[in-house]
Amino acid sequence: MTITLEPLIAHRGAAPYAPENTFAAFEKARELGARSIEFDVMMSADGELFVFHDANLRRTSNGRGQFGDSSSDYIASLDAGSWFSQQFRGEKIPTLKETLRWFARHSMHANIEIKPLPGRTDDTTTAVLSCINQCWSSDAPLPLLSSFNEQALLLCSRLLPELPLGLLLLNWKSDWLSRLQNVNGVSLHLPKHVVNKERINTVKNEGYAMCVYTVNSKKWARRFWEWGADAIISDYPDLMAN
Repeated sequence: MTITLEPLIAHRGAAPYAPENTFAAFEKARELGARSIEFDVMMSADGELFVFHDANLRRTSNGRGQFGDSSSDYIASLDAGSWFSQQFRGEKIPTLKETLRWFARHSMHANIEIKPLPGRTDDTTTAVLSCINQCWSSDAPLPLLSSFNEQALLLCSRLLPELPLGLLLLNWKSDWLSRLQNVNGVSLHLPKHVVNKERINTVKNEGYAMCVYTVNSKKWARRFWEWGADAIISDYPDLMAN
């Protein structure tokens, strides 16, 4: 399987302009010209999927405690905007179902990062796949699922093999190819500080797409594209658009 990625993927929406992983951030990214958005998915204590990044609720909401120990009712009650600005007071943490429907309405491409909490990889992954089956438009391009968790990606490839999968790594690994092949992935996602032209060529020559995160410099974005990167993930969709 091969995949054509949008050259720019907005990181958690337009995170510098609106609270990350909220509809406000997604709307702002779309307004600024992004056609693809990356967002994170985590599971509450009672099995609901929400778009959220951190293991703890404190940084991006008025909640307290661990996300995985919190009920869906508690998470849904939180204010996810005031920490960023009073302009966004009352912004909610979206569920995955709501988010997929928003993407369908606006014909947006999605890069869904699965973030399972310890001991909940299978439950989180199967729930994400079930939600995609229920809520994703059959007319839309399939979402790209990515994760640092290779068990999650392997389960995705077994249960829904038509979905494109991206392997996230924190560093360049000499065994990246076998790891990507093992999960039947289509793209390798690497942080900008470990990416160079040679490594991009190595990945591309093996037939895989290369995605570089998180690139917030126009100069470096252009350089990665010139070197052959298929996509960059950026906090600043407007900075990269011109």
